[in-house]
Amino acid sequence: MPKEKYDPPDPRRMYTIMSTEEAANGKKSYWPELEITGNVRSLSPSLWTLTHLTALHIADNCLSRIPPDIAKLHNLLYLDLSSNKIRSLPAELGNMVSLRELLLNNNQLRVLPFELGKLFQLQTLGLKGNPLAQEIMSLYQEHDGTRKLLNYLLDNLAGSIKSPTEQPPSRSWIALQEPDQTRPSALFSVMCYNVLCDKYATRQLYGYCPSWALNWEYRKKSIMQEIMNCSADIISLQEVETDPKSRARTMHESDRKHVDGCAVFYRTEKFSVVQKHTVEFNQLAMANSEGSEAMLNRVMTKDNIGVAVLLEVRKEMMEESCDTHFRSSRLSM
Repeated sequence: MPKEKYDPPDPRRMYTIMSTEEAANGKKSYWPELEITGNVRSLSPSLWTLTHLTALHIADNCLSRIPPDIAKLHNLLYLDLSSNKIRSLPAELGNMVSLRELLLNNNQLRVLPFELGKLFQLQTLGLKGNPLAQEIMSLYQEHDGTRKLLNYLLDNLAGSIKSPTEQPPSRSWIALQEPDQTRPSALFSVMCYNVLCDKYATRQLYGYCPSWALNWEYRKKSIMQEIMNCSADIISLQEVETDPKSRARTMHESDRKHVDGCAVFYRTEKFSVVQKHTVEFNQLAMANSEGSEAMLNRVMTKDNIGVAVLLEVRKEMMEESCDTHFRSSRLSM
């Protein structure tokens, strides 16, 4: 995923004690970082209530374990557990998805929980000085080793490994309003779906997703099944690899199919097309920019398009809906 700006803690930490006068004047204290030192062997449960912390320094102590409650510090960006006697890590550590730095150097770790793969924003992972398996260390020591290791852990996370034939659970829909059966009208359903173009489904953009979940063959079956189950009368799809964007006109056929566009499908037995339009926003920008640099710079560089279709309800659909309404009214009398 695109990296957000992150400023690591200053290693030369300076502490300022609020004076009595400042406290009397109502000055608010702010301490987003906390350091604990002194051969500490256990941590107080009250530590996990300090959810405002963004950095926690617990290096150079005698800790042998880290409680699962550490995951309650959900705002942590920096966690240093180096130079302790830690033998294992809680799986809950993988829920601290805000972490940018996790330092575990010089401990007694032999295995890593696969849940660490969920730390998709992690930029620095310190593992030196641990008796980890050669497979893990070899991957970690490669170029961009932190990212490769996290990907490996996420892809092999127990309970998340799925074959292309396995599908996620059915989506739970929320009904906002039931159709008014007392009014004669032509009822129809509309489905809008962004299928996510295969070219855009990358680990760089979706670092929190395992590779099997981004695989097109896996996603395609789920998408097709959901479209069929919904059985909508009108289907609007975005990021489909057909009838694509304007830049495809100048591309080779083999590359053209990777340019995504949008499409509208409808049931021909219920609707007929009155008008259809393809809107290319960069062309509109050229025609209406009136010399505006902002318009040209913001719109011209992107070949976004839109498809508009004006559909007319067929007479047969209206008659069928009215007949259904008439029969339901008779049944309710």
